[in-house]
Amino acid sequence: MHWPQVLEYPTGYDLPSTAEEILGGFQVLETPTFNDTWAKFERLHASGKARAIGVSNFSIKTLEQLFKTGKIVPAVNQVEMHPYFADTELLEYCRSKGIVVTAYSPTGLAKVRSDPTLVALAKKYNVAPAQIILAWHLARGVVTVPKSSNAGRQKENLTLATLREEDLAAVTALDRNERCEVWTKFGPDGKMLGWTREQYGW
Repeated sequence: MHWPQVLEYPTGYDLPSTAEEILGGFQVLETPTFNDTWAKFERLHASGKARAIGVSNFSIKTLEQLFKTGKIVPAVNQVEMHPYFADTELLEYCRSKGIVVTAYSPTGLAKVRSDPTLVALAKKYNVAPAQIILAWHLARGVVTVPKSSNAGRQKENLTLATLREEDLAAVTALDRNERCEVWTKFGPDGKMLGWTREQYGW
């Protein structure tokens, strides 16, 4: 389940392709709730059509709301996570529930990868900054989904350093609670994809 709210796009099932479409070309529906949707996921799981079911962009608040009616704990929660948005509290909560956390945009934007601390660590370990970040995720038990069309970078992503404890702590200390993705930007009405920060539990 990609988001905890239901959105209806004017174009039907076509995915939005611009920031304007992402942030405004839809209507938020009150029903079905994500609890209703999860119940249907659970029926798919029981039927054998899905071996595992999970969520994305869920916070501690929305996960706890899901648990009020859900019988199956999500196998995974896919969220934005990188050194500028470490979200350690959510990671520890998911771990306590047996939920695997998967990071999308795991290396953040270029400004994250060019952070002086990450650049210095990359020189120390003789790797690229992205490799430092991915090694940090791995040490935290986070599954990553890095994206690159560059064959060289794809190969780099398979070769990660083992960071010393103090270096892992230095990367974690870069946390600014700063999301990078366009769809996590709140508008002047205080909403993002139709919900407030309070509704998301952010």
